[in-house]
Amino acid sequence: MKRFYFILASLCVLAVWFGLSFQTNAQSESEQADETNFVSPNFVISQFQVAGGSANDEFIELHNISSNAVDLNGYRVVYRSAAGTNDVLFAQWTTSTIVAPGGYYLIASTAYDGTVTPNLSYNPTTCMCSMSATGGGIAIRIGAANTGVIVDSVGYGTATNAFAEGTVTTAPPANAGQARANNGCQDTDNNANDFSTVNPSAPRNASSPVNICGGSSGSTLLIGFGANPSTVSPGATTLLTVTVFPATTPPSTGISVVGNLTSIGGAANQQFFDDGSNGDVTAGDNTFSYLATIPAGQSGGILFIPVTASDAQMRSVNGSILLTINAPLPGEDPLLLGNPSNATSDVTNENNYLMLKPQYSLSYNRSRATANWVAWRLDASWIGNAPRQDDFRPDDTLPAGWYRVLDTDYSGSGYDRGHMVPSGDRTRSIPDNSATFLMTNIIPQLAANNQGAWEDFETYLRTLAQSGQEIYIISGVYGNIGTIAQGRIVVPQSTWKVALVLPNGSNDLQRITKGTRTIGIVVPNFPPLNINATWREYRVSVNEVENLTGYNFFTNVPKNTQEIIERRKDRQ
Repeated sequence: MKRFYFILASLCVLAVWFGLSFQTNAQSESEQADETNFVSPNFVISQFQVAGGSANDEFIELHNISSNAVDLNGYRVVYRSAAGTNDVLFAQWTTSTIVAPGGYYLIASTAYDGTVTPNLSYNPTTCMCSMSATGGGIAIRIGAANTGVIVDSVGYGTATNAFAEGTVTTAPPANAGQARANNGCQDTDNNANDFSTVNPSAPRNASSPVNICGGSSGSTLLIGFGANPSTVSPGATTLLTVTVFPATTPPSTGISVVGNLTSIGGAANQQFFDDGSNGDVTAGDNTFSYLATIPAGQSGGILFIPVTASDAQMRSVNGSILLTINAPLPGEDPLLLGNPSNATSDVTNENNYLMLKPQYSLSYNRSRATANWVAWRLDASWIGNAPRQDDFRPDDTLPAGWYRVLDTDYSGSGYDRGHMVPSGDRTRSIPDNSATFLMTNIIPQLAANNQGAWEDFETYLRTLAQSGQEIYIISGVYGNIGTIAQGRIVVPQSTWKVALVLPNGSNDLQRITKGTRTIGIVVPNFPPLNINATWREYRVSVNEVENLTGYNFFTNVPKNTQEIIERRKDRQ
């Protein structure tokens, strides 16, 4: 059931998104392609320290170079290792946090031993986010990790990542800061020119004297944009925002913002608001907002909401808000053949809670803090060249009040962070691959299981997909042999997987016959286990997996056909 044209269109649109950044009415610059930026319109990294008298003795200082107060809500500060390609989060703001015109803001490690009080602290051990003393990159973003608009960035030392503006600055020695010239005001978009070493470091915080630089956007209009949440399910709401940086020559007046919301069932010329209504948080702050409701029947995938800001001086600028709809893609239903446990999206059904994503669907078990099962469809169209993201993270789409498993919950447990949907099955795009690292797709898996027969079967199914087959796959857990993370996460006794294989085509449900191939495996999740074992050593019939788990697979297949294909043990 290959949907070539839909996929091609999605990839083309995705390519457009990764080329978007701040834009002017005269031109647009590509931020994601080469990470070059405009001179920052309001906020810069003004100083940083990466080493001190103790481990993780570090800080990042921000400076509002403009003559207007700036709300940090929607911003984040991220780091990349010297050759890194993925953001590591240091700080993010989801509520109003105002920085005065010309004001400073200090973010510091909990191990920072200086005398200036940080405005925000982070724990490097918890967030796995300490900076290298020899090389790395820091950036301020508006919006999501890896894809949000970069407001300012700096690379230092041995950095070759994309955060450097121009030439990298040097790495400061221990207890020294690398500081932006002119009290944090100089911004030529060349880190080597803008930064020099201050020894000892001299960080400033929100209580320090302000220093207004007159930073402005000159004769052009600039915007940043985002959605909160940026991943949303049908029937839910998301706050779409466009932050406008007014021009100063001549000054912008009469600013307005409109968006084309037809892709989510809205108006083609929807007004955004900066008056405290329609979801807008703060009236008159040049952040224009609209609280959008996603239609109940909306298909999943990545959408782009076109937006335009304009002023009375006849200047305008276009942008596009990235929005991911958590639902199956059009014509791409992993549960086409049946819902094995009758999972529902009712939050009271907390141990069989249905979650639908563009890349896969799952039944989540709150008491286990893992999925019961995860279902996905695989064919060659899902396999591409996107690199493995390794961005393990909590799933923020779990209901409010539910514990959201952390990557660090697995630290020291003796178990792998085992994928249900493997990273290798979702390499068509970076967002697709990144989705496999949500902790709702992860279970505590013995290394000999995860890296042995389990991985062997994953590889085998991908070879089928690449040879013209499409496969409906469901994998899950069984049993309880203990817990990790202070009892929060149940360790399964075994892992299982069932697969139904068809030649590529359409009308999949109607093409299943008594000769259709099905495969089942059950792999122990406790020692002793041979890491060199092949998947065929653990092969069982689908009926045997049903008897083990109590689930009923392929219920939408005609009963007679279902019974035959489920009781036959694969021999190929």
